Amino acid sequence: MQTQNPGLQGQQQAAQAAPQNRMSEPPQLITIKDLNYLTDSLSWQLAVIKKLNSFAQDSQDTKVKNQLKKAVQMHQKHYSILLKHLNPNNSASKLQS
Repeated sequence: MQTQNPGLQGQQQAAQAAPQNRMSEPPQLITIKDLNYLTDSLSWQLAVIKKLNSFAQDSQDTKVKNQLKKAVQMHQKHYSILLKHLNPNNSASKLQS
């Protein structure tokens, strides 16, 4: 006999039925909670970039080094996107100059 959790089953059905409401652009004003989340995300991205760069420098295997460098580029792109959303008047390229 199989026991099902009715609450979990209802949540799964609701998640499947809910449309994907995605914003086309970030809101003009964000909450403190959103700002804290973005700040944490930026910090996490920066920490990962530093660690991956370090691992790539230490790696002797060319394939591993190349994959690590690709991962660094991906996280740098994510960092730039987050930064751009925090300051939409300045592009990420202007901030890096």
